[in-house]
Amino acid sequence: MALQLDALTMGEIDQIEDITGQGIDALTEPGARKAKFLIALAYIAKRREDPTFTRSQAEALTLAEVNAITGGDEEE
Repeated sequence: MALQLDALTMGEIDQIEDITGQGIDALTEPGARKAKFLIALAYIAKRREDPTFTRSQAEALTLAEVNAITGGDEEE
């Protein structure tokens, strides 16, 4: 399941900002920490298919699993 950033709802963007503690535009700055952003993306993507999926479950995923969920491992 590829997750396109421009397909996020405003509520999902708000959730990402809540989880990361920063505005979504700050995440593209050089040196910005990405772990919470990746957790948030995985959480949002999985909740779309399974509303019972929790943030704790997203935090337990490996980077490879997050990439598979969000489409981060797909070539452009």
